[in-house]
Amino acid sequence: MVNSQPKTISKDNSINLSASENDLFLEFYAKTDDSTTFLYCLKGSTEHQNWFESAYPTAHFQNLDEENYVFQIKKNVKNSVITSIKINKKKAFWHKAWFYPVIFIYIIILIGVGIYLFFLYDFRQKLRLQGVRNQIAADLHDEVGSNLNSIAIFVEVLKNKVSKDTLPILEKIIESSKESVSLMQDTVWTINPKNDSVDKLFDRMQSFATQLMANSEIAFDFEVKADLKRTNFTMEQRKNIYLIFKESINNIVKHAQASKAKASIFKENDAIKIIIEDNGKGFDTTQDFEGNGLQNFKTRAEEAEFECNVISKIGVGTKVGIIVFL
Repeated sequence: MVNSQPKTISKDNSINLSASENDLFLEFYAKTDDSTTFLYCLKGSTEHQNWFESAYPTAHFQNLDEENYVFQIKKNVKNSVITSIKINKKKAFWHKAWFYPVIFIYIIILIGVGIYLFFLYDFRQKLRLQGVRNQIAADLHDEVGSNLNSIAIFVEVLKNKVSKDTLPILEKIIESSKESVSLMQDTVWTINPKNDSVDKLFDRMQSFATQLMANSEIAFDFEVKADLKRTNFTMEQRKNIYLIFKESINNIVKHAQASKAKASIFKENDAIKIIIEDNGKGFDTTQDFEGNGLQNFKTRAEEAEFECNVISKIGVGTKVGIIVFL
């Protein structure tokens, strides 16, 4: 009986067991009716090498190892073996030599396919995002920019047709329109995927500051002290770094009364530091000023997940520090 089901012994006097057949029950009988005991052993298995004496003509084996055995029976110790039966237990496929290498290769293939699909999905998302960014940049530049410029032009025309009391209001509208155009241009520049590199950000910062300082006759030095070609900022970080830098330069030109200014960019530990400093009149950072520029610095830094610190001493100058952790 194999797994509680009858099984026929083959012509070569053997029993073949599959890997899942784990219960073997053998029953035998003597050719004579004399009362006797039986001895049996299962050669080939360390567990059943010895002869076992039984008053009953049965033998029961469970969970045999995967190998070839010889089942033998005799009546007593001195007698010779009456019968020998070969029992062959096949190996389960997961115990064969090729199984684990195949599983390993299969896992490697799955991991490879998973990585490929992930990067393919990521690549497609980036392409889709770039398309959206290009569209937004184009719409802002063409539609919003055009409308803001039109407002400024219309107001200029109106200046010649209104009373003197109305002129300050129109001047304010023109100024606000120009500032909005400038901010819109900065936003368009940030959104455009072509400007994603750190080098282009620093080039734009240097170009803006150098031109403004030159017009104001302020000596200006812009220095990048580290190789940051492999450094990447997020779009939000690029935008807010540039706007903080731009506001800092504008403050130097408009309010600091400085003769010298400097911008330094360098890497320290696991952070990129951007320092803008001047030798102007300084101010009391605890006081509130019109425009709330310091609060804007803090808000922009929090939005882009970097730090911005402002240190100023009256009569000494002001230092603005931007710290971007990598």
